[in-house]
Amino acid sequence: MNMAQKVLLIIGGAFAGIGAVLTMIFGSIGMVFRPMRAFLALPLFFLILGICFIAAVLFGQHKKSLIVKNGIRYAAKIYGYVENTAYMVNGRFPVNVIVHYFDKNQIEREAVIPTAFEKGASTYPIGMTMDIYEYQGKYGWDPDSVRDEILPGEQELMDDKPVDPSKLRMTAVQCPNCGASYQAAAGYTGRCPYCGSYHNVE
Repeated sequence: MNMAQKVLLIIGGAFAGIGAVLTMIFGSIGMVFRPMRAFLALPLFFLILGICFIAAVLFGQHKKSLIVKNGIRYAAKIYGYVENTAYMVNGRFPVNVIVHYFDKNQIEREAVIPTAFEKGASTYPIGMTMDIYEYQGKYGWDPDSVRDEILPGEQELMDDKPVDPSKLRMTAVQCPNCGASYQAAAGYTGRCPYCGSYHNVE
């Protein structure tokens, strides 16, 4: 569940909760004082709106689960990022992941995975491997599958990166997790030799 869906679920839950409580309050009062029944429309509106928000999120999650369940699994390399400018979360555009992978015919493909993670997070480091699922032209993914795995033909999948060691540019980096300093190749995912965490090296 991405950030936008979490926000929508929280809003839907709040609306539904407030609407349900107010509906019970006004309904109870309306049983004694009939004119108060006219005010039931407002809490009912909040209740229905909240239920619609929750249903929309659950339906989206169901569609994603169908893609993962019925789709073809591919191991893909995280190649880059692209902002989703359709909406904003906390004043920022969410970020989707660009992946490269070989399909069942061993043809290199590119796909944009709707991860919608918050900009600046290190959830999907460039150069890492993740499992994606393709079903009827739609893509799903397993967020827990991000791992440091070398794939056959990885150099071709990451073909805009230098593969000749002499072309690598080493730079001093500081691990954001433990604060240790070490040397790593710019443009790749670095692994801290002290704590083992991964992060992008720019």
